[in-house]
Amino acid sequence: MSSRATAGLLRNMSWMTIPSLIVKPAWFLFITLVCIRYMGLAEYGVMTAALALMSICDGYLTLGSSPDTIRDVARDRSVAGVYFSNLLVSRLVMSLVAVGIGLGIRVWLGTGALDVVIFAGAYVFSRNLLDYCRALFRAHEQFQVEAGSTVLEKLLVIGAGTWALTAAPDAASAMMGMSAGMGLAFLGTFAWTTRRVASFRFSDISWDFYRKALPHAIPLGLSSIFVLLYYRTDSIMLETMEGELITGQYGLAFRVTEAMVLLPYIVTSVLLPRLSSLLEHNTSAFNRLFRQGMLGMLLAASVAALVVWILAPWFIPFLDPSPDAVPAVGLLRILLISFVLNAINQIGTTHLTATHRQNRLAVILAVAAAINIGLNLLLIPTFSAAGAAWATVVTQIIILILFVPVLIRPIRAAS
Repeated sequence: MSSRATAGLLRNMSWMTIPSLIVKPAWFLFITLVCIRYMGLAEYGVMTAALALMSICDGYLTLGSSPDTIRDVARDRSVAGVYFSNLLVSRLVMSLVAVGIGLGIRVWLGTGALDVVIFAGAYVFSRNLLDYCRALFRAHEQFQVEAGSTVLEKLLVIGAGTWALTAAPDAASAMMGMSAGMGLAFLGTFAWTTRRVASFRFSDISWDFYRKALPHAIPLGLSSIFVLLYYRTDSIMLETMEGELITGQYGLAFRVTEAMVLLPYIVTSVLLPRLSSLLEHNTSAFNRLFRQGMLGMLLAASVAALVVWILAPWFIPFLDPSPDAVPAVGLLRILLISFVLNAINQIGTTHLTATHRQNRLAVILAVAAAINIGLNLLLIPTFSAAGAAWATVVTQIIILILFVPVLIRPIRAAS
C-alpha cells in the first residue's frame, strides 16, 4: 500500500482507539465492579443470562445486514440511503420479534426473572438499531463519527444504569436504566445519520430490494448467529444446570475477555471497508494488508493475554473481593486462550466477508456452533463453569483449523 493509504488506515484506527481507551474502561468497570458491588454475584448471574438469551434471539433475526452494508456501500456510496432505509426497518421489525421469542423461551425454561428479560430485550433492541447506524459510518470510513456515537452511548448507558442501581440494587433495575440509556443513544445517532450520512425515506423501501439483498446478507446473518451461540449459550446453560452464583463467576471472567475484544474489534472495523475496496482494483495490496493484519493481531493479542493472565489473581479481587469470586481467576485464564484464538479468527472472518465467501463462512461457524453446544452439554455437568470455558477454547481451535485451507491461498486478480 502507498504511504497515503497506510496513513489513512492509521488515522481510522486512531479514531477508533483513542475514544475507546476513554470510555471502554469506564464501561468495563461499570458492567463488572459497579454492578457486582451493588447487586452481588447471584443477581449478576441473572443479568448475564438474560443478556445472553436476548442477544442470541436478536442475532437470529438481524440477517447479516451490517457487514453486507459495509461491504457494498464501501464500494458504491450512492446506494447508502437505499440500504439504510430498507435494512433499518427490517432490523426494527425483526428485533421486536426477537424480544417476544426471548421472553417465550424464558417462560419455557421456567427460570423466572421475566422483568429482567424484558428490560434486556429493550436494551438489545436499541443496541441493534444503533449498531446498524454505525455500519453506515464505517462504510463511509467516518470513524470519527462512530467514535462520537460510542462516547455518547457509554455515557448515557453508564449514567442511567448507575442511577438505577442506586435506586434499587438488583438486575431488573440495572437493565431498566441501561435500556433507557441505550434508547437515547440510538435516537441521537439516528438523527445524526439521517442528516449527515444517509437519508431515510419510506419511498426507498421495496420488496425488490429485499429480494436482491437478502440472499447475500443471510449467510452473514447466519454467521453472526453461530458466533452468538457459542459465545452466549454457555451462560444460559450454566444458569439452568449450575445456578446463578456459578453463572455470575463465569460472567465475571467472561466480561474481562469481552472487554479485551476491543482490540480485534477496532482492527477489523477498519479492515473490512478497506479490504472490500481493495478487492476491486488491487489484489496484491489486499493480500499484503491481510497478512499484516493477521500477524499484527497475533502479536498484539498474545501480549495482551499474557499481561492479563499474570495479573488475574490481583485483578479479579479488585472487581469483587468476596470469596465467591475466587473461581473466576481460573476461568479467566482459560478464556484468555480463547481470546487469542478469537482475535486471529476475526481477521479470517473479515477476509471471507470482504471476498464474498459468506456461504463458506456460515458453514464453518455452523459446524463450530454445533460442536460448542455439544461440548457444553457434555462438560458442564462434570466440570461446571470450567467445562464451559474449555468448550469455548476448543471451539475457537476448530474454527481456526477450518479457516486455514481457505486463507492460505492469496486472492488473485480476476482475469
